[in-house]
Amino acid sequence: MSPSYLSPKVKIRSSPIHKKGLFAKELIKKDEIISIPEGYIIRERQVKNYSKNAKKYFKVLKSYLVKIAPGFYLAPFDVEKLKGDDYLNHSCNPNVGVKGSILFVAMCDIRKDEELTYDYAMTDNDPGVYFKCLCQEKKCRQFVTGEDWKKPVLQKKYKGYFAWHIQEAINKL
Repeated sequence: MSPSYLSPKVKIRSSPIHKKGLFAKELIKKDEIISIPEGYIIRERQVKNYSKNAKKYFKVLKSYLVKIAPGFYLAPFDVEKLKGDDYLNHSCNPNVGVKGSILFVAMCDIRKDEELTYDYAMTDNDPGVYFKCLCQEKKCRQFVTGEDWKKPVLQKKYKGYFAWHIQEAINKL
């Protein structure tokens, strides 16, 4: 997702997690805004239509969709020109969380040269999501799923930093 805002305190560089990542150029204080993605809103049925009609493009696009509400996603304007949020890698021990639906903020003070990461459990509750985790943290879950947000330990750990639609789903449990 290309950001409409990306903090001047971050830079993109090589990441041990996945190719490239976002790193702090200087101290970032807790709750400082890291990024606000831009894009266009697409509905879930459009996501399914993309998968039928434009398989190659959709395969790339799908990795950059951000679920913002039940049945709605934020899609990048141009997959070829992505920068910023697409380098916010997953970690099972993140330092970035979500406020509202698309505001990425520091969950703690982040030191210079530290990689900025968030847990996809904060934004993703699609049951079909399942992939091997690459974060290499001591308490890595090994696999990331669209059901991870249901885990009480993560609900406690990320309280106040789940996307709006995930928090609503948690409240209904």
